[in-house]
Amino acid sequence: MISIAAILLMAGEGRRFGDNLPKQFHRLGGKKIYLHTLECFLQLDHWNEIILVVPERFEKETIKDVAGYPQKITVITGGRTRQESSYKALLASHSQYVVIHDGVRPFVSKQILEDNCHAVIKHKAVDTCIPSHDTIVQVDNSNIQQIPERKKFWRGQTPQSFLRSLIIEAHQSFADSSVTDDCSLVLLKNHPVHVVIGDESNIKITSELDLFIADQLLRLKTKDLTFDNRSLNDSKYVVIGGSKGIGRAICEELELQGAKCLSLSRHSTPYSVDVGQWENVKDVLSQIANEWGAIDGLINCAGLLHIKSLKELDINEIQNLINTNLNGVMYACKFANMRPGGHIVNIASSSYTRGRKNYAVYSSAKAGVVNFTQGFAEEHPELNINVIVPSRTDTSMRAAHFPDDQKDELLQPKNVAKTVINLLKHERLSGQIINVRKDYD
Repeated sequence: MISIAAILLMAGEGRRFGDNLPKQFHRLGGKKIYLHTLECFLQLDHWNEIILVVPERFEKETIKDVAGYPQKITVITGGRTRQESSYKALLASHSQYVVIHDGVRPFVSKQILEDNCHAVIKHKAVDTCIPSHDTIVQVDNSNIQQIPERKKFWRGQTPQSFLRSLIIEAHQSFADSSVTDDCSLVLLKNHPVHVVIGDESNIKITSELDLFIADQLLRLKTKDLTFDNRSLNDSKYVVIGGSKGIGRAICEELELQGAKCLSLSRHSTPYSVDVGQWENVKDVLSQIANEWGAIDGLINCAGLLHIKSLKELDINEIQNLINTNLNGVMYACKFANMRPGGHIVNIASSSYTRGRKNYAVYSSAKAGVVNFTQGFAEEHPELNINVIVPSRTDTSMRAAHFPDDQKDELLQPKNVAKTVINLLKHERLSGQIINVRKDYD
């Protein structure tokens, strides 16, 4: 029977990243970069073993990080160089084939992994590459020596996959070489290396700019959430601002899923809440905890909008805008009694990306919701904490302030609600900004 090991190389200290914390342990969307990478591999059931190669000072932390994953994962200490770390992983493996990947490439696709697994059985040595769209220039002493034909020069990525006995032999034969990847060692043995097609999004995070780009890629990755099989039946959710618009649509969808949903607003029964008053929020959530125990989810939908310049707003209006759109979210998140693994979903607005004339306070509060959600997610890795950013949505609040909007150009609250349901069915997704846009198809 064929056996395949997945090896994630993540023992580097990240000196090029310019930070004492190695880049693989930085957070992307509330989760450590290498965990995003690991979860890409866990989408497949091909692996007889998964080996993580880490710096010695992070070994205990990594073992703790991966303890909750369903598949057994081995954590070993890496070497002084990439080549040494790779060799140590190969010796730790007991599989016939190995798929070696950079821990800081968190967007490797299922297709790339499938292609590597199939190709390595046939070819024994495989590299993942993509064509270069840029001209390749050979330079010596600051002068161009030649410009080779671009179509013959591709960019290497990972994974690189091998028959384990072949790559071990290559390591042993060229232990003193200074190569930076395993395919180079196999080529030194004059063994051919087959190429599978990679992907532009399979980037390697080595700089602050890469981390910024990765954040944008992560948003694209999560924009169309799909259902997991997890049932929401009998789950318990509190929806703040559930009496109208998006909040009401979420309550309706939760009830269709068989969940128990408690909608809170100023006029709701049996509990009413003023989100701008922290004592009130604390008291109401405490009463709910006494009745229900720990809840499965908290969804913050309350919103208030005034279309006025700052000069025109009085102090009470400013305070109400901030209290309803930002402070109330923080109060609810602080005082909610959540079960481990539960979900917090905060609803922001597409206006968070840029301050808007005549509703600068509103848009700045929504920007605060986004930043708060990301930071709060890092504080609570035991929870799934995300923010939904809908585009212009057909709600009564919007109709009151923008009566000239064409309804057929607006997102429907039900579509936002369905995205929330999809999100609640994910077990490991946190710190994400999830955009919901009008579908014109």
